[in-house]
Amino acid sequence: MKEKIRFVEELSFNSHPSLQTKYYDGWLLRFSEGYTNRANSVNMIYPSTIDLQTKIEECETQYFKQGLRPVFKVTDGSDECLDGLLQERGYEVVTPTDLMTLDLKGKTFAKGECIITNQVTKEWLDTYFGLENYPPKKCETATKMLQMIQNETLYCRIEKDGESVACASAVIERGYVTLVNVIVDERYRGQGYGRRLCETLLSQAKEAGVHTAYLQVVQSNRVAVQLYESLGYQKEYSYWYRVKEDK
Repeated sequence: MKEKIRFVEELSFNSHPSLQTKYYDGWLLRFSEGYTNRANSVNMIYPSTIDLQTKIEECETQYFKQGLRPVFKVTDGSDECLDGLLQERGYEVVTPTDLMTLDLKGKTFAKGECIITNQVTKEWLDTYFGLENYPPKKCETATKMLQMIQNETLYCRIEKDGESVACASAVIERGYVTLVNVIVDERYRGQGYGRRLCETLLSQAKEAGVHTAYLQVVQSNRVAVQLYESLGYQKEYSYWYRVKEDK
C-alpha cells in the first residue's frame, strides 16, 4: 500500500505543482505563496533518517521564514509516530480527504456539449476564478501554478445562454488521469453539470489511452463524494493536514 500511495502522490504533485520545492531527507517542502495546503505543505513520502522532532522543527523554521504557517500532509502510509508527534506539538487536523480511483477498462462515458482545450485559456481562467471568487493575488498565483504543469492537460467548461456556468480540468500522466478544479455555478448545481464535466473529461482521457482515473475529495463534501461514487470511483486511501497556527 505504501508504494501505491507514494506513486499516486507523485502524480498528484505533478498535477498540482508548487512554485518552489525543497527536498529535506526524504521530505518534500512545498511553497506556493499560501495557495492551497497541497502546494504549501510538508510531504513525507520517502524514507528518512533524521530524528522526527529535529525534522519537524526545521520544517517549522522554513515555513515561518516565508511567512507561512507550517502544514504537514499525513497519509495512511505515513510514519505512524509522526501524527502523534504533531498532535503533541499543537497541530490540529484539517480537511480529511479521500483519494479515490477508478479503473477505466470496460467503462464508457457520455461526452457532453463542453468546450475543451489542451491549454489553459483566458476564458477558462476567467470562469474558474469567477466561480471561486478569487482575489487578484490568488488568481496570479494559481495561474503561475497551472502554467507550470508539464504533462498533458485538458480544460473543460460549459456555457449556458452564452455564459460559462461550470468548468473542470484534468491532467494525464503515465496512463493515469486526475480530475481537478471541478466547480459549478451555485445557480445551476444539482442539474447534472458536474457529471457532464467529469464524463466528458474521462471520455477524452480514455481516447488518449488512459487506463486509471484518480481524484481527491474532501470527506465532508458529500455531494461530490456521491457524484464520484456514482461514476464508479472507490476510496484508495485517506490523508489529512496537520496545521499549526501559532509561532
